[in-house]
Amino acid sequence: MFFEQAIAHNLPNYTKESDSAYGETLAPLDYKDELKVKNEAIREFWEVNRLARGPQPIVASPMPRNYRTTSKRQVEMKPGDLRFNEYDSILEPEEHNAIYRLLFDKLITPAYKPLAYALNWLIIRGTYKYRVVIFNVKKLDASIVRKLKQISEVLQQSPYHVTAAHAYVDPTGSNYYLEAKRPTDTLNFKQLYGPRELSLDLGHFRLKYPVTGFSQINESQIHNLIKSASRLLGLEKGDHFLDLYCGYGLFSFALGEAAKSVLGVEWEGPSIDCAKASARFLKKNYKFIAGKIDETFVQMRLPRPIPGEPERILLDPPRKGTEPGVIRALAMRKPVRVLHIFCGTDEIPAALAEWERYGYRVKEVLPMDLFPGTPHLETLVALEKK
Repeated sequence: MFFEQAIAHNLPNYTKESDSAYGETLAPLDYKDELKVKNEAIREFWEVNRLARGPQPIVASPMPRNYRTTSKRQVEMKPGDLRFNEYDSILEPEEHNAIYRLLFDKLITPAYKPLAYALNWLIIRGTYKYRVVIFNVKKLDASIVRKLKQISEVLQQSPYHVTAAHAYVDPTGSNYYLEAKRPTDTLNFKQLYGPRELSLDLGHFRLKYPVTGFSQINESQIHNLIKSASRLLGLEKGDHFLDLYCGYGLFSFALGEAAKSVLGVEWEGPSIDCAKASARFLKKNYKFIAGKIDETFVQMRLPRPIPGEPERILLDPPRKGTEPGVIRALAMRKPVRVLHIFCGTDEIPAALAEWERYGYRVKEVLPMDLFPGTPHLETLVALEKK
């Protein structure tokens, strides 16, 4: 059974056609009703797929609406007709919607026609305190740069606290709006104004990450995510902490103080560079390496576990899950505990079956609502050796 089927089974009058371009199936509901639907759906999903250990109640989002710190609009420009293919969203901060309206009003004018034709996407990233605008363009010539500079001045003068603007080149017009294959023979990223990095303030420390790198879009849930991960992983002073798919080091820095050593791994270089810079700035003796996390990488590139010294592993892969063989290779390291975080609920049955096959059992399942208004959950699964 797929999780969206379970959602549909517990949501009256649901049809695939009722879903929007944003996937905001549940956005019209009162949040209490949405949580009820999701709790019933995850329990049904667990039972139908015969998974071990029923899930705990879903950890609710402190901000169920207006929470998204990353948003996007695909731009279509035809002769005399400018369109954004998406609409104002109740899941985004009002400042995002206002910025898109401001940009639309400028781009529809004859003066900005060259830029309007060149655009693939408009993207907003940042936090609840500040915002960064990214112009995803098909090409970047002198006329486009000139218009980008002019519209950047408009953003700087707006009341929406837009602290930076950048241009990102994607001649393919990919639907994957920030990480398509970029050209190698031309300029592919241009800083229009402001810093090239974003920052996340976690109270006692601040982390920086690339403007095009991945970060959680629900800033209001990050504290709960860190707190839950800390409890489920249970790091102790003698443990070696292996943080896979670590990004810019959110879990490494938030949890690593409790461990003997920290090793973070991420395939994308700029995020790892930010993690290394944070380690230097925070004076942490943590190690970060870049590489594609597949079976060969785990077997050949990761340092071997130290006999007699326990290892605990956190892995937070993208929605599609881990590469084939990764779970087997990690199980062969015999960690005392694993925290596997699932962004795609439908990936859970196959992954848990594989952990079971290699000697691990589920200790606790904690779903978290990182994506209110949509039929998606982030699910934390703690596993231990049998």
